[in-house]
Amino acid sequence: MSGVKLGHAGKTIKVSDDLSVTVVREAENKLLSRIEVELYLDHITRGTPSRKEIQKILSSIYGASEDSIIVKRILSEYGRGSSKVHAHIYLDKNVMRVVEPKYMLKRVGLES
Repeated sequence: MSGVKLGHAGKTIKVSDDLSVTVVREAENKLLSRIEVELYLDHITRGTPSRKEIQKILSSIYGASEDSIIVKRILSEYGRGSSKVHAHIYLDKNVMRVVEPKYMLKRVGLES
């Protein structure tokens, strides 16, 4: 694995005064050369974090570059100040270009 550190499942990380992240599940998918992560975000006093902000948080937690992280889904619960996030951290960018749809690669800035 290229410097990505696993073992954060079940941990809660306080990112700022108004945002904390709990890693619900992490799984290594060796076939697709990626780590699949599910997060639970608590952001009671602010809006839902952007995909870019979640990429930065995952980059700091796992030690991966931001452009190898695809935030697939953000599900915010109405009136709760919490969100569920599903993301993929790729260990090989060539595999990411083959597997991910073009619109997701555009969001990251890898496709024009």
